[in-house]
Amino acid sequence: MSELQQLAIPLSQVQIEAAIEFWRKDGGETPEILQLKRVFPNCDEAVGVKAMAVNALYGTNIRAITKAGDCVTNVLKGKHSTGPELVEDLVAEMHRAMGRNNYSFAAKYAHFFIDSTLPILDWYAEWMVGQHLGRSMRSKSQKRYIKFTDEVETLKRTAGLKCSCADLDKYLWMAGEYRYWKAHPKTRISAWLKPHFDTLGTSPENEPDLAKAFGL
Repeated sequence: MSELQQLAIPLSQVQIEAAIEFWRKDGGETPEILQLKRVFPNCDEAVGVKAMAVNALYGTNIRAITKAGDCVTNVLKGKHSTGPELVEDLVAEMHRAMGRNNYSFAAKYAHFFIDSTLPILDWYAEWMVGQHLGRSMRSKSQKRYIKFTDEVETLKRTAGLKCSCADLDKYLWMAGEYRYWKAHPKTRISAWLKPHFDTLGTSPENEPDLAKAFGL
């Protein structure tokens, strides 16, 4: 049995490339993030502004966003970890100051403004990785992000993928939203993706990149 066949839901490089193409043509990129990175290239610059941008553009739903920015600053100015442990450091600092484990915000901030090789932890992406691997992804341990990155690497290795973390993120988020929405039609999903998903259901020939990306 090949490694690809061991996945509960097969995944190919062709699907990743189709997701990238859909994203490129249909405006999923956020120029505001790119502009902030150009104007403030150092990770410890304009942390508050960057935190507000992540919260507004990616729906991390943090009300006390100024306090969240202070938490990022505290971690960066101290002796912090690198790699996936950095996200865990951010989560721990935010939990200490705010009483919540804000994994989504911590992972997105770290990916966009500190280390772009770190995967974005989004609920749909996490769920989709679990669907491919045939197991639940929600970790009972305190190291949820560590488990997520380990499972992402397992998925890439098992499927034989050759893609960047950012490119895999595009696929996982969209495929996760689509598959979960198909099973739970009343679920609120991205306002950007919803019209494309509706078209995919009625006229798949008009959404060839998504159809290919989702293996339909």
